[in-house]
Amino acid sequence: MSKIQPMSGQQRLRQLAKRQLGQELASRPRQDHQDNTISIQQVRQASAVHQQLSSRAGVGADLDVPEDTLSTRAERRRQMTVERQQYNLEKVMVLAQEYCTDQAVSQELDPDWFYHFCELVQNISALSMQKLWARILAAEISMPGSFSYKTLNILRQMHHKDAQALQLASSLSCRISAQEPSHIYFSYLQQGSFWQWIRGRHRGVLNLSQFGLTYPQILSLTDLGLLHPAEIESGVMNKGQALQWMFPQMPLQGRLKANGIVLQYYKFTNNGAELMSLLNSPVQPLFLQALQTLFGSVIEFQPMA
Repeated sequence: MSKIQPMSGQQRLRQLAKRQLGQELASRPRQDHQDNTISIQQVRQASAVHQQLSSRAGVGADLDVPEDTLSTRAERRRQMTVERQQYNLEKVMVLAQEYCTDQAVSQELDPDWFYHFCELVQNISALSMQKLWARILAAEISMPGSFSYKTLNILRQMHHKDAQALQLASSLSCRISAQEPSHIYFSYLQQGSFWQWIRGRHRGVLNLSQFGLTYPQILSLTDLGLLHPAEIESGVMNKGQALQWMFPQMPLQGRLKANGIVLQYYKFTNNGAELMSLLNSPVQPLFLQALQTLFGSVIEFQPMA
């Protein structure tokens, strides 16, 4: 068995491009499809010349070539589709150069994964989505196995607005451990207190729409398989229990000051977590402040550094 030669992410990408495209990766995608495509005007000009020559030769009109046949239009459309797909693929691979690192990579990219990636990305034309696909390719080159087939298929279904919703959701999320997908906390319940319930203080709810994440967007992310389909409740927690929420670049610590507390949150799926790893969305400061205000009656938060 031959030993795999370590390469940087840039070198690995150029190698993949040469295998897939049959040429070196250019600094920008080629856009020469117009030179190889027969236009309607060219077909009509050719037909007019043919008619003139036929008339001079005394050939009957029944032998004239139709001005623009159905088969001609179909062939032209097929050619334009193939060229557009090739352009999209080259564009994504060029964009991926910006995200590839110089760090040595010793593991080969799974060829089946790369083939599936190319099949999906060739029909992506929106620049914002092309950049997201480019980041996925660069990340997969650096660490093969980071993105599953299911995540790629989910991303293929996503519209630009879905990507914006995921970005918003990411800016409201935190982790409670490094291994678990992120949560979006929005409510708490206090159990076992009749007087709290009578006074209407047994529950606190935060309206996420005031921070840009609407309920229809939450439903859309759920339908895509990026969020779990139901609100999730933590186990019952009691006074003195410590909490540590890891918001991006801003940890938040606290300790419960009441018994029977249940926290409610939305939880990202593993596929949602894979896509979120590309976003690096900073937490919204106003959301963090509102969250501490909401939970302040049941959680004593430690001052942030």
